[in-house]
Amino acid sequence: MAGNCSQPKCYPEDSGCNIEGCINLLDCKYYGKKDATKKDNKRQFENEGYRISWTGNTLGLYDLNFLTASRKPILIGVTGVASAGKTTFLATLYCLIRQGAKIGEYGFAGSLTLNGWEDIAWYLSWKSNAEIQFPDHTTNNSGRVPGLLHLSLKSKEGKNIDLILTDAPGEWFDYWSNNINSENAIGAKWIYENCDGFLLFADSDMLSNSRRGNAKRQLKQVADRLTENINDRPIGLIWSKSDLGLSNQTKEQIIKHIKATPFKHFNQFETSVREGVSGEFHKAILESINWIIEAFNNNRNVLPQISIANSDDMFLSKRSINE
Repeated sequence: MAGNCSQPKCYPEDSGCNIEGCINLLDCKYYGKKDATKKDNKRQFENEGYRISWTGNTLGLYDLNFLTASRKPILIGVTGVASAGKTTFLATLYCLIRQGAKIGEYGFAGSLTLNGWEDIAWYLSWKSNAEIQFPDHTTNNSGRVPGLLHLSLKSKEGKNIDLILTDAPGEWFDYWSNNINSENAIGAKWIYENCDGFLLFADSDMLSNSRRGNAKRQLKQVADRLTENINDRPIGLIWSKSDLGLSNQTKEQIIKHIKATPFKHFNQFETSVREGVSGEFHKAILESINWIIEAFNNNRNVLPQISIANSDDMFLSKRSINE
């Protein structure tokens, strides 16, 4: 029995609700059932029938087992300090896809976390006063696993890919950049160890106001952690809130610092919740995800070609004739 949950392999105090996907643990029918007997649990399962493998909320590690059974998703770590615009970026991405925008050659084909996407996209949806509202700050609770948002994409040729994007509090990365072994950095450490690529957020607002000194320091520290053992994994630098403007000198200083540690895949994108001229900021959001996908595909090993016809091998010759 796992903690205060009656279900095995579920640790709600550490990683959130992995079985039902409830945001509020008290809403989960299994939480707080620690004293329930196995017989009661068996009877409960018999009465309720089969449960679907997802709830529509953000995924937990338990749900990843279901998703990865068919094919490997591309995990994208959305990183950066608090209030850098990470959740707003995700909300804008979903709103664009919901309206029919494509990520490269891929269009939206479904999601196991529609409720999770809608929760953050609600703030950017149309309101009667026509003003933009920003998603709430992702809270720094006691959880150790980030919220995982899923997208299924499909090309015209019928090729399917799955994306998992993390939605984690910026405080995790602040702790992680200062002390990799900090108890409060476990979530950020999980992201770094498991993701196939990263988007590092640079807050154009904080980098241009009175807090720019501290903002530069924090950004450089997180960048240093990301590039330590990056290998071939890509890092995309996201200049969030680019509609506010940022001096080229500041940008060059940050880029120079990041590139001081050589690694294979690096790119930068100017984004904003606002469209920009000819939609340039929104296009950059889609391009940043597509760039991660392409970099990930380029890092894959090329499979050797296997001949299906060989006159000296009766089995291979027979197979080629049948095919």
